[in-house]
Amino acid sequence: MKFTYRILAGLFITLLVVGSTGCAVYTNGMTLPSPYYYKNTPQYFPKGPTFPFSNEAANLQETDRDFQR
Repeated sequence: MKFTYRILAGLFITLLVVGSTGCAVYTNGMTLPSPYYYKNTPQYFPKGPTFPFSNEAANLQETDRDFQR
């Protein structure tokens, strides 16, 4: 009987640990978030320029003007 209780206790502890980890789960073709995702603070990314390479474009135009002279 001791062996059976040890197995059941081990399975219960394993199930408890695996169930409380809170990691993302892949089921039925969907990746579901952890149940604690709503407790995370949102990140804010400020809006960048519409054309992110404005410095590079200005440098290329300046170099092009130098070659045309």
